[in-house]
Amino acid sequence: MTPRKLNLLIATFSYGGNGGIRSEVPDVRNYLCQLLLHLKNDPRIGEVHEGEFADTPLTMCRNKAVLTARQWNCDLLLMIDSDMKPDMDVGVQPEAKPFWDTSFDFLYRHYDRGPVVIGAPYCGPPPVENVYVFRWRFLQNDNPNDDALKLDQYMREEAAERSGIEQVAALPTGLILFDMRAFELTEPKVDGDKPWFFYEYTDRHETQKASTEDVTATREIAFHGQLQLGYNPIHVNWDAWAGHWKPKLVGKPRLLSQDAVSDKYTRAVHALPADKRRHYVKTSAADGEWEGVPRG
Repeated sequence: MTPRKLNLLIATFSYGGNGGIRSEVPDVRNYLCQLLLHLKNDPRIGEVHEGEFADTPLTMCRNKAVLTARQWNCDLLLMIDSDMKPDMDVGVQPEAKPFWDTSFDFLYRHYDRGPVVIGAPYCGPPPVENVYVFRWRFLQNDNPNDDALKLDQYMREEAAERSGIEQVAALPTGLILFDMRAFELTEPKVDGDKPWFFYEYTDRHETQKASTEDVTATREIAFHGQLQLGYNPIHVNWDAWAGHWKPKLVGKPRLLSQDAVSDKYTRAVHALPADKRRHYVKTSAADGEWEGVPRG
């Protein structure tokens, strides 16, 4: 039996910052070279197209990528941003798996049941390398009001301990695979409708962003998928963390045990001269003052 062939658009966003030059980290090029060789030998893949969308605003570029994929009759859209290092842990961490292999296999198996969207998890820049994957949190039982719900990022420790492919509330789009049918769920039908990718702001003058285009697009697909299809199409591939150059290469969160914490502080204390070591204790719960007590 001949397998179903799916056509693919690979969209890159190599904006250099001033519009006069395009740039991306070499990790993107290296990944694409290996991926293209892999795709050539996969009987489930039909035509493979490449599109570069190097302009601003980014919302415009992502929306244009969707339309371009439609114009070229693509079934799939793979987005890769210019600052990503896909599969950074493959061959290094035993639990790490290639993003494309596992994500495409999942999408292909699910194809007859309906569209799915699968993204690689990754973190933001220091000093707080927060996880760009989102879940709903219920802040108060038996509260029917919206203020009891919160769209929130996974905590670093939560994310570090997860594995497999899981439904989530919203995703980043630095490395993400879309079944193109997912965009039909949030199709802008008339002038004035929100496009697939858009920013949200905290004020009418749009001086402070509330949500970026990746969160709004995937959040809306999750909502409409649940209503129209009976399931949430948005998934994260916890086994396929991507690196994020911001400005260092930010990877998967690492867990810190109590032993490691104790050892860290012990080594820090012993690195000081004996007369400089101080142990701080709270002297009064009422006044909130602290007193340094010398330790030998």
